[in-house]
Amino acid sequence: MKKLLIAVGVLLLVVAGALIFAWSSLDGIVKTAIETFGSQATQTQVTVAKVQIKLQDGSGSIGGLNVGNPKGFTDANIFQLGAISTKIDTSSVTKNPVVIDELIISSPQVFYEIDKSGASNLDALKRNLAASSRPASSGSAAEKSAGGDEVKIIIRRLVIEGGQASMRIAALSGKQQSVTLPRIELTDIGKKSGGATALEVAQLLSNTMLKNVQGAVMGVGVQQYLGKSVDELKGNLQKGAMEKLGGAGGSGDQIGGAIKGLLGK
Repeated sequence: MKKLLIAVGVLLLVVAGALIFAWSSLDGIVKTAIETFGSQATQTQVTVAKVQIKLQDGSGSIGGLNVGNPKGFTDANIFQLGAISTKIDTSSVTKNPVVIDELIISSPQVFYEIDKSGASNLDALKRNLAASSRPASSGSAAEKSAGGDEVKIIIRRLVIEGGQASMRIAALSGKQQSVTLPRIELTDIGKKSGGATALEVAQLLSNTMLKNVQGAVMGVGVQQYLGKSVDELKGNLQKGAMEKLGGAGGSGDQIGGAIKGLLGK
């Protein structure tokens, strides 16, 4: 009997140690999941500086979440998601789907760019997202729980607010401009389907932000630079400036002023 009690005691210590390890490593698990599925969805490098999950009160925070720019563009990132806070339904953490009551992304920064060929990083990222959304033959092992079931998530409320987009357009010598982004609020993400996978959530979040940014930057006239090279734009603008001056010619300053007028500056 004494040996049995000792064996039970050792087993309990091992189990307790495993639980403590899982608890203490939860932040790292969430960080890895965000970076893995974010990178898979966007096909760029997604990094997270810090994750802090407090299961006792169902709260969490994520800091320094950056989404890398597609290849060929200037800035290191296309999104910097600022401060992210979350409230978790603690009764669901051992179930599938896991329910997140609230997810708030505050003050995200977006770096919108049109390169010398007239291509935008937003369009490049949209193509990446479309490619990653194609069905695979089997689910990723990282998306499955220990029992083999695909881990799913329901987000009852998602808010993105206080966002700013910086615009860099090669045709304007890379000079940066900025625009305020509209507030976004989504509810019951994944509810109808019984939960969304981590990859589906990453795709939805990215697509929602892309649509929001695209609407904001189009409102300030960037569409005139899309699909046209810098040389083509310069030729068109010079022709338009000369026509505006009545074909009489003019100094460099006059032509420059006419070009600004055509651009609505």
